[in-house]
Amino acid sequence: MDTVIYVVKQGDTLCDIAKKFNTTVNMIARYNGIIDTGMLENDRVLRIPVTVVPDLKPYQEYTIQDGDTLFKLAEQFGTTVEALAKLNGIEDTNEIWAGNILKIPVFPVTLPMPKPENNDDGTVKYIVQEGDTLWKIAKRFNVPLADIINLNRLCNPDLIYPEQVIMIPE
Repeated sequence: MDTVIYVVKQGDTLCDIAKKFNTTVNMIARYNGIIDTGMLENDRVLRIPVTVVPDLKPYQEYTIQDGDTLFKLAEQFGTTVEALAKLNGIEDTNEIWAGNILKIPVFPVTLPMPKPENNDDGTVKYIVQEGDTLWKIAKRFNVPLADIINLNRLCNPDLIYPEQVIMIPE
């Protein structure tokens, strides 16, 4: 794995650094022999393991055409009317206007309870549901909460939202 050199600046946290380089706090700690991940000395030189991953938005944009309905668009893009309405702040699902931009989730959404999808890399893809917390998800899958936080590089585990894709270690 490739590494880059990073010099810690005042106010840096391992979480911020991990997000900046698309890696995990645990990976940086392991590469640098850091035991207390809450303590970073200014001017410390870190080796950061890096991989190149495209920076994807959780949605794509679509310009509404004459004759489009949320139902047709949900079918076309493999999502639900509810997910489109929520993502776009639409209260009346019968009122969309040609020419407006609609955000479309880039992953399929199933309601009310998605079936986890096993991946070849030893993880399960889970789509967050209304009312989920990371703690509830960790308990449901019987995995440590910290493993989910680290795998998904979540700096604030309280900030998850419905239709968000979370990877769960198997």
